[in-house]
Amino acid sequence: MKISVIIAVYNDIELDQCLDSVFKSKNIEFEVIVVDDGSTRVDIKEIVNKYSQCRHFAFRENEGPAVARNYGVKKATGEIVFFLDSDAQIYPDTLERIMRHFEDDPELDGVTIIYSDQPVKENYFNKFKAIELNYNFKNFFDKVFGTNGSAIYKEAFLDIGGFDENFKTANAEDFYFGKKVFNKGYKIILDKGISLKNSYVDRFLFQGLIKYCRRAFLRVLVLYQLKHKTETSYDTKKFKLLYLCSISIFILFVLGSVFRPFLWLALLLFSVFSIYNRKLYLIFYKKYGFLFFVRSVFTHYFYILIVTFSGTAGLIYALLFRKKNSL
Repeated sequence: MKISVIIAVYNDIELDQCLDSVFKSKNIEFEVIVVDDGSTRVDIKEIVNKYSQCRHFAFRENEGPAVARNYGVKKATGEIVFFLDSDAQIYPDTLERIMRHFEDDPELDGVTIIYSDQPVKENYFNKFKAIELNYNFKNFFDKVFGTNGSAIYKEAFLDIGGFDENFKTANAEDFYFGKKVFNKGYKIILDKGISLKNSYVDRFLFQGLIKYCRRAFLRVLVLYQLKHKTETSYDTKKFKLLYLCSISIFILFVLGSVFRPFLWLALLLFSVFSIYNRKLYLIFYKKYGFLFFVRSVFTHYFYILIVTFSGTAGLIYALLFRKKNSL
């Protein structure tokens, strides 16, 4: 069998490193399809031309990642398609190990791999996010299908209808598609032994706020519109508890500015929040030291708080303004 690697790209200079990693793959028949989604600031063709085996398609205007990936699948000649972000990197044996699952299990429809705890970029937030995502995937996720590190039979992908092209940005199209995959009964496994290196935003307080707020907002909309008639891909109780705890701490701190006893309650609840996440925080400490650990405890809290506020806003918007069956 042959696997087609689908990479949608928009103004991403890191595509070069991504392709380098893919073409180091061994013991596997594969092709690489790059779909340039109307890039204006980066010459994608110049990057792709370094790789003679790479197939390149370009849109004149930005159509959105869902459109670009769907187009890539249509052009694929492999029986299996593997989606990879343009700023991610895989290991030389990644494709081989993924293909082995399909060869060993005739009933399998797809494979998803996890994120490595080692990021592409060596700055603070990339290190933080890599550890946090790796920890969550290993401990709380069971069923996942996304646009970065997921493989599926081309026939199954087309049968499901591909990524919903109503999503014009990269925030919820993969989440929505994943829900449709599991609702239709396709067998997708999550191999926690295979990982890829990913690139994240450089600055949480600027780029991260916009990106993760929008993502949480849109994903809550998706869940609402599916009316929760869908299999969850993660431990919802754990995350709901984190969300509830984070917003409770915030409210108590606000009240504590007027009534001092609430401030002590906020500190007590923050201690409970930290103890609950102690295994994650211990990884921060072991990997990068005490100062990184202290900084990451507060970053993690504010990250959860922001996601909570954005998700709540998405739910309110869905209840007030969205029709039941609209996207």
